[in-house]
Amino acid sequence: MARLSFAVSLLSCLAVAPAFAADPITLSLGGRLREYFYVADQKSAPPERLNATGMINDVRLAFQGRTVLDNGITVRAFARIYAVGRFDRTVDEAFAEVSTGVGKFRMGETEGVNARILGDAVSEALLSRDEEVLLQALKPRTGITVFDAFSFRRFTGNAAGIAYESPEIAGFKVGVAYHPELDPIARFAMVKAMPGTGPLDKRFFGTNGLDVSAGYSGSYPGGNYRLGVGYFHSEPSLAGFDGNTAVNMVAAVSYGNWELSGGYMDVSPATGLDEQSWTVGALYAIGPFRISANYMQGTRETLRDGSRKERLNRETIQGAYKLAPNVTLGLAGFRAEQTDSAGLSWDGTGFLSGIKLGF
Repeated sequence: MARLSFAVSLLSCLAVAPAFAADPITLSLGGRLREYFYVADQKSAPPERLNATGMINDVRLAFQGRTVLDNGITVRAFARIYAVGRFDRTVDEAFAEVSTGVGKFRMGETEGVNARILGDAVSEALLSRDEEVLLQALKPRTGITVFDAFSFRRFTGNAAGIAYESPEIAGFKVGVAYHPELDPIARFAMVKAMPGTGPLDKRFFGTNGLDVSAGYSGSYPGGNYRLGVGYFHSEPSLAGFDGNTAVNMVAAVSYGNWELSGGYMDVSPATGLDEQSWTVGALYAIGPFRISANYMQGTRETLRDGSRKERLNRETIQGAYKLAPNVTLGLAGFRAEQTDSAGLSWDGTGFLSGIKLGF
């Protein structure tokens, strides 16, 4: 409830500042709705009784206030809440943003500059980086991170912090973000809100996180390309351990109706149980139709000497049709092979259908 009050306060502060504004303050309401139905066949261990079918929904409402000051600076307040969602929290994002000629400054609860600069690790026809619905269709058997697997959001979520993002100069863009130490109650709430995450998130949650990201984009006859890299460091929650570190990379190239992309993440948590994940994907778009295929592989050490590892391999094929502006219908087929710390294999396959609406 306190987070929701903070979001409302941001909008209220903007609404009482007309004396400094050159343009009238504009208030807007937006949001999105996602509804999915899935069927999955997966290996289970008695006495487990896993559901073969299920429904997944994600409904969020967004409120925004925006104005331009006399000196050309744009001030924006934004809050997005879960109306009906998958997580035990109310606020998704709530922040104040100041945009100037030297870049953007944000303060509040935001997705993170790393996710904004690098973008999606792979382009998908139906799903996106913050719609890891397959995690709910197939039960995780390892500690390998799948939700936000290639972004530093896996460490910070939407934790409160400050961030700076530079303007694009000759195709280059840089950003830095800092998340101060969380109080125990906030940390517990974040851990509950991030299911299926690895040990750095759940058992040894880092504090005082700092990340730096850089991206470059360009074009050539018939297409364009983009590259991005990031570095993350945070102090551990347990005394006596070194800090948690991670690096990630994203690359994509498009030509005509095709796009090929991929991402990589290397995590070195304070526990010494290193984790590496990589993914590649291809997307074809023509008119209102989009088709994509992508593959992800992840490994995580379960012993500090690296003698035993958990493994994950997952393939996904997706198709989508844009029925109208902000209305998309789609299908996805998926298959996953998981190997747990004991060396046991857990296979699963399935498909889902869904509708996505934005307003």
